[in-house]
Amino acid sequence: MVDMVDMVDYVIPIRTGKIVINHKKCEECEVYECAKACSLYGRNIIRIKNGRPITFLGEEEIRRRDNECLACEINCPYDAIKIILDFPELDRGA
Repeated sequence: MVDMVDMVDYVIPIRTGKIVINHKKCEECEVYECAKACSLYGRNIIRIKNGRPITFLGEEEIRRRDNECLACEINCPYDAIKIILDFPELDRGA
């Protein structure tokens, strides 16, 4: 389920982690490079609604579509998007 961590962070769960979007940082944005990059390099998980990046997809569809391309994070000019990937094997020191 997509959820709001607090009033600022919007979290989209993906197969191996989550996409965290700081909507406060998005307030100045008028170019929406994150959504453009997602449609160009990714699988259209991120869309813009009322000037903010969100998803319209359900959790299963996100997991099916996500290709972990990192394009939204790399192309965001406001550093508002962080992709957090879980690697439990690194936590164990393997």
